[in-house]
Amino acid sequence: MNIAIISDTLASTIRIATPLLLMALGGLLCQRAGVFNIALEGFSLIGAFAAIAVVQFTGGNVWIGLLGAAAVGAVYSSLYALFVTRFKANHIIASIAMNTLAAGLTSYLLRSMFEVQGAYSPDNINKLDMIQIPVLKNIPILNCLSGQSIMTYFAIAMVAVIYILLFRTKAGLNICAVGESEDAAKTAGVRPGLVRLQVILASGALCGLAGAYLSTISVSQFSEDMVQGRGFNAFTAFVFGNAHPAATALVSLLFGFADAIGIRIELIGMNIPPSIIKMFPYILAIVALAISSYTMKLKIKGVVGNKKKKEKLA
Repeated sequence: MNIAIISDTLASTIRIATPLLLMALGGLLCQRAGVFNIALEGFSLIGAFAAIAVVQFTGGNVWIGLLGAAAVGAVYSSLYALFVTRFKANHIIASIAMNTLAAGLTSYLLRSMFEVQGAYSPDNINKLDMIQIPVLKNIPILNCLSGQSIMTYFAIAMVAVIYILLFRTKAGLNICAVGESEDAAKTAGVRPGLVRLQVILASGALCGLAGAYLSTISVSQFSEDMVQGRGFNAFTAFVFGNAHPAATALVSLLFGFADAIGIRIELIGMNIPPSIIKMFPYILAIVALAISSYTMKLKIKGVVGNKKKKEKLA
């Protein structure tokens, strides 16, 4: 394969993986705190709409749109936090409710605020410039890391930030303690409700930014249900990555690569139905979840742990 095509495919992989990674990192924080959050789809959809609305009312300012999306995503996620921390609602049912509410609410607001149906593009949008990295932009293959949006570099930085937070700070220790044993955390003076509220709000903000990336950087418009299942792929990414920031980032890139390959095949014009091509990321998600579930089953039975112990003894 031509090096230019490889570089272009890898660059597309990174662009596609950016919103997935932001959503997955938000879900990862919740998972570490013992919150089974599959409302990432709804949080992101609300953020996508909020970003376009703020851009429209500020005359095209994408920076304020991004901040608005993060803030609205956090506010919307606080409703989910209320359900699961205050009212002790089932996490899965509450998540489904938040996703359904987001779909209906954004459709209603689209009609009531902008008097359109289906999709809306702002009158003016000041697109963010892509950042060129002088050292990398002329190096084959590695030039895929150059020419990306600032949101991509922010997502990469968040992988390191969340890793340090979880494994090198007291706050991260509290998050993991709440996820491992709520009673033990209470005994140590940690307030599980407050910790879970904080991680859910952080998750909402990250998902809001992911939605804003889709609506203001990727396509410059909001359309109904534009997140299109990315939230569930993000959920798969952090589950398969065992809620570890680095592993989650790698799985997100894998999903991005599957999507990028599908787009490349469609552009080449191979005799493969487009519907089959669009199935690639979701097939990969099913395979990833199946492997993750099987591995977890082995751990519960003690098969994996026993093998490691035997290797150490040998």
